[in-house]
Amino acid sequence: MAWWFRRRSEPDDEVVSVRLPASHEVELPPDEELAELTAGAEQGDDVAMGNLAAVLHRKGDRAGALHWWGRAWEAGNVVAGFNLGMQHAATGDANRAQVIWEKAAALGDPDAMLGLVKQALDRGDAAGVERWAPVILAQDEAFPITALGVAFRDRGDLARAVQAFLRAEELGDGYAMEYRARILAAQGQHEEAAALRARAATAERML
Repeated sequence: MAWWFRRRSEPDDEVVSVRLPASHEVELPPDEELAELTAGAEQGDDVAMGNLAAVLHRKGDRAGALHWWGRAWEAGNVVAGFNLGMQHAATGDANRAQVIWEKAAALGDPDAMLGLVKQALDRGDAAGVERWAPVILAQDEAFPITALGVAFRDRGDLARAVQAFLRAEELGDGYAMEYRARILAAQGQHEEAAALRARAATAERML
């Protein structure tokens, strides 16, 4: 089982750049399975550590979740590092999140790169945006590219938003198609928007 890789959005929600599963989507394992998971984590299995952290987070044990995500990150698990940074960001410790995400981004994690871009956008740091946005666009995982487009769109930069959505569309993401269709419709290009929505209806929603 792998509960901890990424949060899925609801069908009508905006894409979110969070690998941590939504709490209602994390099924608590039976006691026997949880015991095995805990044993694996205590024996140094970094995947078990990450999964255990997600379960503890689901149960409301933030301290326990932080402990095991921290252990998994120390063991070299990049996704656990992203989740750990996400937890610090959620509690207002942006500096600590940035330090972790910079290390995870340097190891190639596109979601950590996205976290850094969002931080840079929030503080008006153009250099920070330019450091990571092109790297996100150059990789082949649609989710962070679409989420990058959403971040640009929400800050009024439609040109860069469309650039990101087009790149994600190349990878087949229906979310990106739907988001770009909304922009086209808002600009009065209704036929183009309708055609793109028709494509989105049959495309995969990549999360």
